[in-house]
Amino acid sequence: MTCKAIYLIGFSLCLSAQNASALTLCGKLAQGELISGHETNAHTIKLGTKEYQATPDGNFILAFGRDEKAAQKLTITYKDGTKKSWDIKVAPTQWDIQNIKGVPPKKVNPPASAQKAIQKERTDLGKALSAQSTTPLWKNGFIRPLEGGRISGTFGGQRIMNGQKMNSHQGLDIATPMKTPIKASADGIVTLNEGPYFYSGTMVVLDHGQNLSTIYAHLDSVAVKQGQHVHKGDIIAYSGKSGRATGPHLHWGASLNGVRFNPQSLLRFDINKNCANL
Repeated sequence: MTCKAIYLIGFSLCLSAQNASALTLCGKLAQGELISGHETNAHTIKLGTKEYQATPDGNFILAFGRDEKAAQKLTITYKDGTKKSWDIKVAPTQWDIQNIKGVPPKKVNPPASAQKAIQKERTDLGKALSAQSTTPLWKNGFIRPLEGGRISGTFGGQRIMNGQKMNSHQGLDIATPMKTPIKASADGIVTLNEGPYFYSGTMVVLDHGQNLSTIYAHLDSVAVKQGQHVHKGDIIAYSGKSGRATGPHLHWGASLNGVRFNPQSLLRFDINKNCANL
């Protein structure tokens, strides 16, 4: 197949000549990032094994996971049932390694008695992340949920707790004093406001439409109710050190269609910037 190389802020796309169209992609094509796109009359978009919905005007968002493969196929199904495909290349990202000491041993190697609580946490979070309002609230943009604060943990980092390798980190940790106000990073609907859970402590999840959610964990207390509509900048909770935490901080996470990605990419996210027309 003959391909044309397209560069999107330093990352390449390989476009099949016979499938050329007016597809627009905006953002950074790299592991752990969120990008947006637009294609007139698009209905659904498939990236790898994941399927995404387009808005009525043809806008959509896609997420690349931490370990996303370099070669990906993007397929758009149009409202008339026709399809077109593009081969894209996802750039690798260098991930940090963190050595964390002083974690309570039962939080590193949970006892059998904790398994029921752990399963409930996974079930509740999974249900909250699967919520999907049809209104694309994400189009109004995002802010940092906590002003200031030292970044104490980055997305994708390999964590070593008390000398034991753990799963990669799935969010951004921001160190802050106890009971610091936490703001909604964007307009959304509260799909979870419970805890304390075994790992995440007290937690809030916001649905921003089209299966895009943000997660706020290790909280001291919450200020919102299940199903409540919130606006960007509203206070939704107060920071704490509940769950598996060695000190007060906010864990800020992001998920799209079951794909966890770097929440900092939400701050760089703009459907009208860093775009390439294919």
